[in-house]
Formats: sequence, C-alpha cells, structure tokens
Amino acid sequence: MTIFTSPQPDHLFLQRRWLVFFWLTIALISTQTLYIQLKMEVPWGEIFVVKLAIWLFWGLYTSVILWAGRVVRIERSNHFKGLVFHLPFSVFSIALNAFFYAFFAWLVGVDSFEGVPLWDIFIGLFIALFEWYFIIYWAIIILSYAFAFYQSLKSRELEAVQLEAQLVTAQLQALKMQLQPHFLFNTLNTVASLVRQDQKPMAVEMLSDLSSLLRTTLLKKDEQQVSLTEEVAFLKNYLALEKKRFNDRVKVEWELASDTLKANIPVYLLQPVVENAIYHGLSKQLAATRLLIQAQRQGDVLRLSVYNDGPALPVDFDLTFSTGIGLTNIVERLSQFYPDRFDFSIHNKDKGVEVVIELPFVS
Repeated sequence: MTIFTSPQPDHLFLQRRWLVFFWLTIALISTQTLYIQLKMEVPWGEIFVVKLAIWLFWGLYTSVILWAGRVVRIERSNHFKGLVFHLPFSVFSIALNAFFYAFFAWLVGVDSFEGVPLWDIFIGLFIALFEWYFIIYWAIIILSYAFAFYQSLKSRELEAVQLEAQLVTAQLQALKMQLQPHFLFNTLNTVASLVRQDQKPMAVEMLSDLSSLLRTTLLKKDEQQVSLTEEVAFLKNYLALEKKRFNDRVKVEWELASDTLKANIPVYLLQPVVENAIYHGLSKQLAATRLLIQAQRQGDVLRLSVYNDGPALPVDFDLTFSTGIGLTNIVERLSQFYPDRFDFSIHNKDKGVEVVIELPFVS
C-alpha cells in the first residue's frame, strides 16, 4: 500500500539558489536605478558593492521571515495572534535591515554619508526605506503562503488520485478472486461427477491437470493484466481439462491474428466466457461440438470473440438481468479497466451463440 506523505516546501521560490539569484537580480536593478538617479557621478561599482551587500542580506534574512511565517501562521483561526506577532516583527526586520544598510555604507565610506554619524544614517534610512521594506516583508510572507497553499492543493489532488487508484485495484482484486473459486468449484464438481461415474483414472488425471492449472493461477495472483499469449496458454490448459470431461467431443478452433498476441488484457478475461460457452452451450446439446475463439485487431480496438454451436439464446435474453458470476464479473472488470471504452455483447449467430468483447488495444 502506498503511504501518502506531505512534501516539504521545495518550491523553486523557496530553494536557496533561486533566492540568491532573485536578490542578486534586485541588487543589479537597484544599482542601476541609483546610478542613474545620482547622474552617474558615483562609480557604478561602488554603488553595486553596497547594494549587493544589502540585498544579499535580505536574501539571507528571507529564511528567517519564512521560518517566522511557518511558526506563527496568519490563518482564519488565529489571524489576530498572527498579526500581533508579525506586525512588530516586520518593524524589527525593517530596522535590522536598515541598520545593516547604514553600517555597511558607513563602513565602506560612501561619499554621500561621509561625516554623518552612524545613528543619523540609520534613522534616515529607516524612515526613507520603511514603506519599501514593509512591502518586501509582507510580500515574502504572502508569497510563501501562496506557494504553501499551491503545494497543499497539489498534494490533496495527488492523494485523491492515489486513493482512487488503490480503490480500483482493490475492486479489481476482489473481482479476480471471485473468479478463481468459481472456476475451481466448477472443475471440482466435474471431478466429483467422474468419481461417481466410477471413472477414477480420468478423475485422477483431471486432478493432476487441475493442480498444474492452479499453480499457474497462484503465480498470477498479483497480476491484473497479461498478454493475450499468456491468457491463451492458460485457456488451453483449462480446455484440456474440459475436453477430457467431454471425451474429446469439444472441437476447439483458434483464429488469433499474429498482431494481437502481444496485446495486454485483464487476466482471466476469456476463461469465464469459454466456461460459459461449454456449460450453457455445448453441454446442453449432444450435436454441439464447435468452439471457436478469435482475436482481431481493428485499428486501436482489440476484438475478442467466443462462439459455440450450442442452443440459441431465448428471444427475451437480456445480459443486464444475467445472474451468472462469470459474465457479470467480466462486465464489472472491464468497466474498471476501460470506463466507457469497451463493448461486451452476447447474441445468437448462425446456429449458436457468440460473445464479443471489444476493448482498447494496448501492448
């Protein structure tokens, strides 16, 4: 079973290399803007050194803001508590960044601040940059919440898809497990009938064949789909059992187009159809002997059919009201595998009955 875990915040915006790139870009833009405002009288490189230090400090400090945003979230349930924390913390953050700006500018000796006390530089920058830095702080908080909400939404969508897939798999497994005992009980009833008829050697032989067949079934216990080649091999083993029961009266004909053998189909798709053809068709009429199994590719559609020349269906036959486990199970499984993309029909044809299954061709 897949266990869903919420992903850690790893959006591009929150990755360190992208934060560095973002603030470096801001530093370049800010440098060029100030360079033009100062009428290019101050060397561009001198301005860039100061701006780079300032904005990279903001970049490092972004991690602190993101941490504060996660620890004290501003949500509907506690928005008052969040605002009480973040409003003064945003002012503190502005003061800290303004002080770093002032200290670095004073330290490198920027011409415009020459001879001005550090405290006066700090106060001037704090007042001048307050609005701009306030916007930066809250933009970081809002963007982090927006990305967190986006990730949460995607996580819920992924979880819903995973749960739906698990449900479908469980349903398919249940349907497949329903087929196995159905087939097994019918075969054992046949063996019991042979024993009652004192055909013990035949019964022992059938039990041996059944053992081999069950071994194959167990090997496929976790599979939901197999190639048509594998399904046909399983079906031939099953038919070997049935032909012994009917003393080789059943004549099986195979018409399988070579380009269909690699197609993937639901496991045990054809066995209940063939079983139904034998028990409700060939076994009901002594003159009935023919069992024709066909596979054709028609563009993107795989067409499978099973025909028997047993008794025709009643005029009022309706598959919707069928109570047989085999056919009902097939329709259920096909609807799980190929919603609205398959066709299943059973109808009279020539002197017998044909079952046709059409499904997407997938190899």
